[in-house]
Amino acid sequence: MPEIRIQPIAPDNAPLLDAAFALYRDSIEKSEQRPEPVFRALIQRQDYIFLAAQLDDELIGIAVSWVPENADFWLFEYAAVAERLRGNNIGANLFFASRLMAGQERCALIEVDAFTGEEMQAKRLAFYRRLGCRRLAGLDYILPLDAFGAPPPMWLLALPSPVDRPSISVFQTENWLRAIYADVYGQSLDDPRLATMIDPLPDDVELVGI
Repeated sequence: MPEIRIQPIAPDNAPLLDAAFALYRDSIEKSEQRPEPVFRALIQRQDYIFLAAQLDDELIGIAVSWVPENADFWLFEYAAVAERLRGNNIGANLFFASRLMAGQERCALIEVDAFTGEEMQAKRLAFYRRLGCRRLAGLDYILPLDAFGAPPPMWLLALPSPVDRPSISVFQTENWLRAIYADVYGQSLDDPRLATMIDPLPDDVELVGI
């Protein structure tokens, strides 16, 4: 296969952003998508990184990450690879390129469908397992999006630093969730879904295999 290039998408690169949105629209579960204007507005934010994987002049993969300033974590929010090229480590390379830009000392967080027995869920979880990610045990993650219907049950995965860290304190977990709800999704810090997620958790949230 010819060399694949991974590079940031510039906010003023309209053709590449058009291609990125098309891949996003066709690859991401509809209920987990943002409306097109909202998605496109993210690239104008200083706390977002858009990466493109390109084969010659064709966009074949994207990664969208939220990287808050002066935080100990970042969110690998969206990733998509052209269907015909999946299984060629393009997604993994996008993840690690995003991690390098975000700072490898930070904990990476990933929102992912909970496993309910479907083959696609199993493949997605196997992908993140190969990257070294683990699940925050007992956290039934609620994705606060409803533009296209209610999202499915979800988990929150983590790739901590150091990678063998056994658990995350509930205090830190709560801070992460509150930041994501407020700054990624524009939700109130009084949103009752936060308490629904946080209240059942123990003092130390174990990181378990997926």
